[in-house]
Amino acid sequence: MERRCMGCMEMYDEQFEICPHCGYVHGTPPKEAYHITPGSLLAGRYIIGRVLGFGGFGITYIGYDQVLETKVAIKEYMPGEFSTRMPNQQMVTVYSGERAEQFHEGMLKIIDEARRLAQFQNEPNIVHIYDCFEANNTAYIVMEYLDGESVKELLARTGKIPVDQALDIVLKVISAMKKVHEIGIIHRDIAPDNIYILKDGNVKILDFGAARYATTKHSKSLSVIIKPGYAPEEQYRSRGDQGPWTDVYALAATFYKMITGVTPEDAMERSVKDLLKKPSKLGISIPKGMETAIMNGLNVRIEDRTQTMDEFEQELMAAEVKEKVARQRRADVGKIPMWAKIAAAVGSLAVIALAVIVMTFNFMPKLEEYALPEGKTMVPNMVNQDLETAEQMGNEKQLQVMVQSMKYSAVIPEGNVTNQLIPTGTVVDVQTEVGLEISRGKEKVVVPLVQGMGQEEAVAALEEAELTVETREVDNEYFAPGSVVSQSIEGNTTAVKGDTIILEIAKDNGGGDPNIMVSVPMLEGMDLTEAQQLAREDHLYIYTVENEFSDTVPEGAIISQETAAGEQVAQNSTIRVVVSMGREKVQMPGVETMERQAAVDALETLGLTVTIEEEYSNTFREGTVISQSVAADEMVEKGTSVTLTISRGPAPQRQTQPARQPQTQTARQPATQAPQTQAPAPTQPATTAPPATQAPTQAPTQAPTQAPSNNKENLINNQLGGIGAQ
Repeated sequence: MERRCMGCMEMYDEQFEICPHCGYVHGTPPKEAYHITPGSLLAGRYIIGRVLGFGGFGITYIGYDQVLETKVAIKEYMPGEFSTRMPNQQMVTVYSGERAEQFHEGMLKIIDEARRLAQFQNEPNIVHIYDCFEANNTAYIVMEYLDGESVKELLARTGKIPVDQALDIVLKVISAMKKVHEIGIIHRDIAPDNIYILKDGNVKILDFGAARYATTKHSKSLSVIIKPGYAPEEQYRSRGDQGPWTDVYALAATFYKMITGVTPEDAMERSVKDLLKKPSKLGISIPKGMETAIMNGLNVRIEDRTQTMDEFEQELMAAEVKEKVARQRRADVGKIPMWAKIAAAVGSLAVIALAVIVMTFNFMPKLEEYALPEGKTMVPNMVNQDLETAEQMGNEKQLQVMVQSMKYSAVIPEGNVTNQLIPTGTVVDVQTEVGLEISRGKEKVVVPLVQGMGQEEAVAALEEAELTVETREVDNEYFAPGSVVSQSIEGNTTAVKGDTIILEIAKDNGGGDPNIMVSVPMLEGMDLTEAQQLAREDHLYIYTVENEFSDTVPEGAIISQETAAGEQVAQNSTIRVVVSMGREKVQMPGVETMERQAAVDALETLGLTVTIEEEYSNTFREGTVISQSVAADEMVEKGTSVTLTISRGPAPQRQTQPARQPQTQTARQPATQAPQTQAPAPTQPATTAPPATQAPTQAPTQAPTQAPSNNKENLINNQLGGIGAQ
C-alpha cells in the first residue's frame, strides 16, 4: 500500500520510512511543540503536513486538499505575543486581557484581507487564495503551494541579481501591487523573503501584512517586527501615515538590494544622516533614469518620495527622470525643537512617557528636520544583532554598549540582542550607555532517563519535565511488555523545552509458561543488558523501578533488586530493579552577567568548583561574568571545575607623549602672555590660557564673530536646561 508523505504530499510505498521524493522521514514530530502534528486533519478536508515556515505572527504548513486533490499551503494565524498551543493539541489558547482583544482584532483583519485578496484569482503575480475560515480558536488561509525559491534565497546563492533580471521581477510586483492598492490594501512587508520566483519563472508576492499592523499598534515588539532597511520611517510609528508610498519604499529597497547585494541603511538612521550610496557608486552599471527612480522611491520623507506604484513604474522605464531632492527645513533657534525635548528627557524615567506622547501624536517625523547638534547621537536598532555587531553599531554612534542581562528566547537566536534599554531612534548624549539584553536561545530542560520503566511512569516523568511524548510499539524480547525499550533523546542530557521525545514500547510477544516456577538470579552489580539476557533464559523480565546516581556502582549497572536472588517466581514475571546512572550530574546554569560572588555561590551550591580569570572588557560591567568555560545547560558531574572570566572594566588608557604636550604649552604660555595678559587678569583660570595666547594674533578676525556663536550656543543650552520647568 501507499502512504502520503507529510513533507511533500506525494505518494510512496509505505514499506519505506523515508520518502523517495523529498527525504522526509515518516513519523517526524513537529519542529516546535506548538506546531500542529503532521497528519492531522483540518476542517474535515485539509491534511496538515510539515511546517514550511513560522514567525512571530503565524505558521505556514504544507497541506493537501482532499476535495480538490491538490497540494496547498495553509497559513495559521498565531501571533506568539498573544497566543500559544499545548503540545499534541490543535486548539489555540489566547492570552487574557488586552492581548485577547489584540489577537481577535488581528484575526478579523487577516480574514477580511484574505477574502479581499481572493478576488485576484486571475492575477498571476499574487498568491491565489482558495479558502479562509475560522477553526481551533484562530483563523486559517488556504492558498496555492509555491514551488520555487524566494529572492532572499536566490541572493544567498548569487550575491546579486543582474539589473535586467531584477527589473523584470520588480515590474511584476508592481503589476500586482497596483491592483491591490486599488482596493485599499497595503502590503507593509515587501522584502526579498516575500517575493517568490517559481520554477517556471513567474513571480509571486506573498505574506500581506494587515494583521501584522492590527496586532502591533499597541505592541512593544516593534524592533522585531520591522525589517530594517526595507521599512520606511512611517512604519516605526504606531500611527504613521502609511499608504502606497510605504510599499514603494520597500520595493525600491528590495530592488536596491537585488542589484547591489547591499541592504539599505535603516530609515530612522537615514532620517538623521543619509549616507545611502547610489548603485552606480557601488560599481553597478545601471541606466541613469532607473537609478534616479530607485533613489526617488527610497527618499525618507513621504512628501519627497515617489507616491504610487504607477509613478514608480513610469520612472523606472523612463530615459530621463527628475531627481526628487530631499528637503530639510532650518531649525528655528528661538524655538525648542522636538529632538531637544527628547534629548533632555533621556536618562530619566520621563523618557518613557515622553516617547509614548511623541509617537501618539506623530511628532517623530520631525526628527529628520533637525541636524543633530554636536555632542548628540541617535540610538540605532540593535535588536537581533550579535553582540560584536551591536558593539560596532554602538561605536559608530559614539555610544557605550553594555550587556545587562541574558534570558531565554524562543524567537531570537542565541547570542543575539533581544532587547535594548534605550529605544531605537532616541536622541542622547554621545557616550551614553545603552544596556542590552542577550538571548540564551531556547530554554532547555533535563531529559529524564526512562528506559526500562513502564510506559505510564515514563510518560509522566517526561511531561513533568515539560517535554512532549509520542509512543510507538516495537517487538523486543528482553523488555517487559509495556516498558520503554528506547527513548529518542538520551536520558540525563538536555533538550529544548517542549521538544518531542519518541518512546518505543515493548509489545507482549508471549512465550513462557506462568505455571512453571523458576529461581530468580543474582542481578545486583550486573550490567542491565547482561541481566536482561540472563533473566530471559528463564522467561523473566527486568523492570526498572528507578534510576539513581551512584558514586560506587558503574553507570548502567543494577544497584538493587526487589525480589531476592534464589526466590521462586513464575515464568513471565518481572524483576523490579534500581539502575545506576553513575556519578551525579547537574545542569550547568548560565551565570554570564552575574556579579562575581553571586556566580561563584550559584556554582558551588551545585557542587562545582570555580576558578577565576580576569580580563578587561568594554561591554561587561566591572566585577561581572563575561564567560564560563562550561556552556550553560550542559550536564556535568559534580566536582567539575568551571572557569569564570570576570570583567575588570575598560582597559586603562596609557598616558602617551601627546598627552603631556598641553603641560609643555602651558609652561611656555606665561612667557608669551606676561607682557599683555598676566597683569590685568591675574585671576584668570588656567583653562582660559589658550584663548589668551591667541588674542594678539586672532583678535582682529575672530573677536567679532566668536561672540554671536557663543551666544547662540548659550541660548540653545539655556532652552535645554529650562525644559524641566516647562
